[in-house]
Amino acid sequence: MKRKPIRWTLTLITVVLLAVYFGAMCWLHHQQLCAADGYASDLTTHLEMAEKGYIYSTASLLIAPVYGMAGTWGIALLVTLFQMAALGVFAAGMKTAAPGLSATVRLLISLVVNLAQAVWIPRGGYWYLGTVNGTIYHNTTYIMLAPFALLAMLCFYRAWAGMHTRLEARAWLIYTVLLTLATSFKASFVFAFAPALLVLLIWDLVQTRGKNVKREILMGCSVLPSIALCLIQSTILFGEEGEGLQLVFSVDPAYFDSNVISWGLFNEASQRGLLRSFVFVAAVALLLGRAAWSSFRYRFGFWTFGVAMAEALLIVEKGERIGHANIWWGAFICYWIFFLESFCAFLRGVAAWRKGQRERLLAVRLLLCGAALLWHIISGVCFLVLLMQGNSYNIPIATWKLWF
Repeated sequence: MKRKPIRWTLTLITVVLLAVYFGAMCWLHHQQLCAADGYASDLTTHLEMAEKGYIYSTASLLIAPVYGMAGTWGIALLVTLFQMAALGVFAAGMKTAAPGLSATVRLLISLVVNLAQAVWIPRGGYWYLGTVNGTIYHNTTYIMLAPFALLAMLCFYRAWAGMHTRLEARAWLIYTVLLTLATSFKASFVFAFAPALLVLLIWDLVQTRGKNVKREILMGCSVLPSIALCLIQSTILFGEEGEGLQLVFSVDPAYFDSNVISWGLFNEASQRGLLRSFVFVAAVALLLGRAAWSSFRYRFGFWTFGVAMAEALLIVEKGERIGHANIWWGAFICYWIFFLESFCAFLRGVAAWRKGQRERLLAVRLLLCGAALLWHIISGVCFLVLLMQGNSYNIPIATWKLWF
């Protein structure tokens, strides 16, 4: 009898918090679209490009008519709906790790966990510049990509489960459609996913000694529509002479000396930003061991994120876009996916402890991982508050006075 009031209370709390978050995001994006300065945001730029007919993303096809019908509030609402969808997909992704949790509880946890940003440390450089995190508040195409990228990955896991028994056509088709749809919003995810999948298929080919080649070819064909979309997008994005991609080693050193290229391993803020980004996922990888690495989802998420990070560190754009760091969007989205799998590993560890497992100081290891996650979440709340106060997402935190 007592469970029903508790369930209703949790539902009410979840609904209220989601409503508050929804309203806050609508207000934030509206201010980003309206402010002449102070809000460094890509929303305005993407709107201007869409109105001029510069169409390279499904996002461009959506925001222009929405703006014509409902103005800046319409776009703010549209972008926020995609953010809410991402929270829902993230919650769905937790189900296998915590089947005992209700959908309401998982949604509440998703909301809290996705507030996480890179942890704050004294003399830490910047809140955002040089960091890698999954929750982005200022980029239209990334926000719209996020729910579809994770949906595609979750459906890929389901399709891959039949690779050595019976590859279900329906699962394969749903995954392929979602991957293509994600690419239509932003190519960043498939740019890392496709080479990661290629290596996985080669590994499977070696492991099965060629006995699974038909399924491997079919799975490989799933990325072909996305690759075709990437080629179309590249003709629009890199249509001018001298534009394209290049290895970072071929860039004139003057670009680094002048801080034009400000991400990667070439300046202090970015070095610290990278260190601050991975506290929780590193804690899970190092402390939870089998609870993490025994999962195919975790291993492949880690591998895909590794590919995305390698691309971000080694590839830059040519021409006047050289300092835009657009390759890093792949690292962002793949980190968000890996962050989910790390959190799922944490949930599995908690479940094992509740069932009585006490070996090798499991409780202590879980507490350390939980403390790292809490550090990320508190830092993210502080970052969001600064955004709501009208600061740019690229906030120098100037904390050198805290130690000498």
